[in-house]
Amino acid sequence: MLWEAVPTALAASFSPTTLVIVAGLLARERARLLSLTFLAAAASLTLLIGFLVVTVLAGTEFDDRQRHPTAPPVLDIVLGAAAVALAVVILRRTPRVKSKDKKPSLREPRLTTAVMLGLVVGTPSPMYLLALHSISQGKPTVGVGAFSVILIAAVVLLAAEVPILTYLIAPERTHSTLRAANIWLARNGRVIAAAAAAGVGCYFMIKGIVGLL
Repeated sequence: MLWEAVPTALAASFSPTTLVIVAGLLARERARLLSLTFLAAAASLTLLIGFLVVTVLAGTEFDDRQRHPTAPPVLDIVLGAAAVALAVVILRRTPRVKSKDKKPSLREPRLTTAVMLGLVVGTPSPMYLLALHSISQGKPTVGVGAFSVILIAAVVLLAAEVPILTYLIAPERTHSTLRAANIWLARNGRVIAAAAAAGVGCYFMIKGIVGLL
């Protein structure tokens, strides 16, 4: 059900942390190599998990309400609760205050660092898993399922894809835009990210409860 999966993936894509990582990589000498390596690692893990989850759910017929009447609603409730819990964690997280005396590191990151950061960003959030759950509930064919996973993975990684692609086209403009975006997100990012996670979580919890009635 892409009508449900796409908005859920959009909520998952809002990641101030990802923008900070991308901005840091794009400020380096080997910006293109580091950022593309980072994006490749994040996309690889995101796609791998996406295909794996949808394949397992389809193969086990977990989302078939006729065979397992309570399983899909329970999964909605569990993952929805996880999304709400994530929202609480985001709100309670203490913002890091940069020291004025601390100088930025001039050390060039290794490619392995970019890969590790990409894998961290590619680690699935509850919202991404909920989006995959929605795809599986639509009982797609193999081709449609593969397309859906690729589409949802692309949406989830928008916070990394958009600045990297715009950097390849207009490097200088991208730097100034990212600086302004990070300043704004430092003030508002936590609240927006928490609201997105809580909104998605509450929706799926209500959906799950209604499904059990």
